[in-house]
Amino acid sequence: MSAGAPVWKIAAVWLSRLAAGIAFVVSGWAKAVDPRGFVYKLHEYLTVWNLDGIVNTDILAIVAVTLSAFEFVVGILLVTGSLRRSAPVAGLLMMFVMLPLTAYIAIADPVSDCGCFGDLIVFGNTETFLKNIIITAALIMALVWHKAASPIYRPGLQWLVIVLAGIYALTVSVIGWQLQPVVDFRPYGPGHALLAEENESAAPGYVYSKNGEKREFSLDELPDSTWTFVEVAEGHNTESESLAVFDGDTEITEELFTPDEAGTPMLLIVVTEPSVDNLVRSRLANELAGYASDNDISVVGLVALSGEALQQWIEMARPIYDIYSASDTSLKQLVRGEQGLLLLDADRRVVWKRNLATIDPDILENEDPLNSIFRVDDGRVAFWLSIFFVAGLILLYCISALTKITIRPKRKKQVE
Repeated sequence: MSAGAPVWKIAAVWLSRLAAGIAFVVSGWAKAVDPRGFVYKLHEYLTVWNLDGIVNTDILAIVAVTLSAFEFVVGILLVTGSLRRSAPVAGLLMMFVMLPLTAYIAIADPVSDCGCFGDLIVFGNTETFLKNIIITAALIMALVWHKAASPIYRPGLQWLVIVLAGIYALTVSVIGWQLQPVVDFRPYGPGHALLAEENESAAPGYVYSKNGEKREFSLDELPDSTWTFVEVAEGHNTESESLAVFDGDTEITEELFTPDEAGTPMLLIVVTEPSVDNLVRSRLANELAGYASDNDISVVGLVALSGEALQQWIEMARPIYDIYSASDTSLKQLVRGEQGLLLLDADRRVVWKRNLATIDPDILENEDPLNSIFRVDDGRVAFWLSIFFVAGLILLYCISALTKITIRPKRKKQVE
């Protein structure tokens, strides 16, 4: 009970809950929105530790979705004061892993950032470690003085907070994995051009690592697949980054993505992880390309292969559209999923993105297939999911407040 606690202690507990809770909510939400991005980060860790061949993508996907949902739920519990002892304990269990991990990252610098906030916020490794120290201290305070401040909801309703938060986090994760992230924090989001605006600064560099060695490459000399992308060189704004596309050894980025004066849109068919498994969607890709060509929409394929490997893939996929190569890192920034579709307007700005693997082939029976594809990256899905979630929390609060009024504690029997 908080009746006898001094005001300063109540305020300190709530500030601690909010500080740690907001950090967990933002971190869990950013990763839940983009589960594939979280998987890429986990794979980056495993590659650094030479464990990438042990854990497959399916397991990493389960881990990514579970961790992000758990983190989001704990954050909501802290912010609302629910499970006021268990929530700080759960947070401290996570920090028991994250604190030494981020300390190691700050010292050894094996990756460019820990990925704690996905692509939403990128902290340096030292800043991340310091942030975790503050969060840990806040959690300890919230746990030690947990009785000082009462929760927002009655005990019987606090488990419904877990249910609501869990459903919300899992829903955005499933949509992000199957379709596209409901909010796009990457450089090539809707409305962004694929060709960087001209500026007088030097060409950006890209830092890659191999066997502990880090090197910076320019846009036209990106390394082969044995090198692992680390970060964009310091001082470069990734929002103005061009997507480097090659026709053999010749870069054609500017030629391909220069705004079309005739007003012709472009359909991009992107293959980020070429394999035999995703060849089953090649027929649908060709049918969509055929429809686009018949309706004055240019069609281009971008595949994360080059040289002989690209030619072998073309022989198996038999695309009816032109195929060019680009790095897998750039293509995974462009669209999530092993195969993706992007519609560009005449200015070569992204209109929408979609995972090709989850498009129903019957969509070709629609009068306007490309515009009838359900999209999730325009913010509407994120808005309504968040509205329903917040409305659920408000409804629980109203129920909790109502029960406090109607349900009174039993009076003790007077001693005669």
